Amino acid sequence: MIFSLVAAGVNLSIIVSSHANKNEHEYWLIHTYEVIDLISQLKVHVKNAETGQRGFLLTQNMDYLEPFRKGTNLSLSTFEVLVRKTADNPTQQKRLAELDVILNKKFSELEQTIELLQHATKQEAVDLVKTDLGKHLMEEIELVLFAFEQEERNLLSKRTREYQDAKRLLSSSIVMLELVYAILIIWLIYSIWYKVLKPISVLVSYIKHYPEVTKFEIAQQDNCEEVSELARGIKSRCSESEAVISTLQKSEKEAVEKQRLNLRGVAEYNDAIKTSLQSLFAALHKHKTDGLGSISKQEIESMVRLVNQLLDLTKDLDIYLKTSRQNSN
Repeated sequence: MIFSLVAAGVNLSIIVSSHANKNEHEYWLIHTYEVIDLISQLKVHVKNAETGQRGFLLTQNMDYLEPFRKGTNLSLSTFEVLVRKTADNPTQQKRLAELDVILNKKFSELEQTIELLQHATKQEAVDLVKTDLGKHLMEEIELVLFAFEQEERNLLSKRTREYQDAKRLLSSSIVMLELVYAILIIWLIYSIWYKVLKPISVLVSYIKHYPEVTKFEIAQQDNCEEVSELARGIKSRCSESEAVISTLQKSEKEAVEKQRLNLRGVAEYNDAIKTSLQSLFAALHKHKTDGLGSISKQEIESMVRLVNQLLDLTKDLDIYLKTSRQNSN
């Protein structure tokens, strides 16, 4: 359980870190899309300003100055947003500085043609347009914006991969966390059932089937009281079991000691019989050899056979005593 909790904590910290990492990559991904969109807007605004200037030169209608002014103002404001958005990129800042100079030249050229038309002659304004200065400036603007956009698209490709990797890491972390939690829940269920509920169920079943004369009542209303009654019953049964076990051990010890004393007495008695028989056997053998006394030879031989039989019995008794000692030990 401790391992599961630690693993869950570690995995949770990984998820938090992965989520923050994913959010950061998502921010830069959106940021790159915004910069690319601003580039497109800047192109449109510059072209709108140039279109208004061309319309005014052709028609001398003051209404065409409105898209010119609007395009100029939006181009400048969009350019300022681009500068702020790419403040962390020195390469893009360098390009924007170059673009700022070209844009100022372009808008100055547009403004100059309009002023020539308003305060001089149309031919002078047309002559200025024919120099292709405005065309070259627009081409330079488009080249700088193209390089600028390529840089952003390279960043977009890189940040897209990083964002996808961050998403996969976050998804994997979530799956691992869910797996750890599942293992933890299963382990908790196992522990509660096999370590708590099952033993209590067995004890309750035992108590319910205990003889009526000694069975105690189980509380039905209060679970705490029921557990207390159960604990007291278990304690009582344990005390009774300990007393019985102690009595049996004492009785067994006394029986073993008594058996040892009996075996010792039998052994001593057997040794005495054996010694006496051996002495009698030696005396009879000597009497038989020397031929002394009034006892016939046949009687002596019968006595010798009897003594041999008794000696065999003492040997059997020795074997029995050895076996009894080994069993008692």
